[in-house]
Amino acid sequence: MNQHRAVSHYWVYHNITVLIASVAFAFILFQTSLFRAFFHTFSALGYIGVFLVGIIFPSSFTVVPATAALLLLTRDLHYFFVAVAAGVGSVIGDYLIFRFIRNGLTEDLTHLFSGFGGSRIARIFHSKYFGVLTPIVGALIIASPLPDELGIGLLGASRLSDKKFILLSLVLNIGGLVILLGAFQYF
Repeated sequence: MNQHRAVSHYWVYHNITVLIASVAFAFILFQTSLFRAFFHTFSALGYIGVFLVGIIFPSSFTVVPATAALLLLTRDLHYFFVAVAAGVGSVIGDYLIFRFIRNGLTEDLTHLFSGFGGSRIARIFHSKYFGVLTPIVGALIIASPLPDELGIGLLGASRLSDKKFILLSLVLNIGGLVILLGAFQYF
């Protein structure tokens, strides 16, 4: 029995607890003027700032301020290059979430739902439709301006390899950001 398994049996819902704590922390952080001032410094960094904003773009905790920052950054920088730099940064954010989900959150959720109709939920996850639709729905969510966690979770459940996930995330994030930021140029 490895270290992770031993710890997860001791603290059964540790990943869910971390997720809830990070939501609370993000909410508190957004209320501070220090965070807002820090966020404005991204514009002074140019494309490096765009890349850094891209890292926080995939998270539901930071998608709204990151989207606002990217839209504002297109005032001074070309939207296509903003999309590429932010898309590359988003791959890092997506991959961190992907590893978090793969390293135990799925196991925690399975354990949590086992008491609430677990056999029905298990049948859904093992159906042929779930295997076909999961990567498609996950990819659509990642390409959209919605937070990526659900899409990443679906791709993680589909047993996508790390390399394929990174490539798919790169293409989807850049494509989605080009469309979003390009459409904003006309408003």
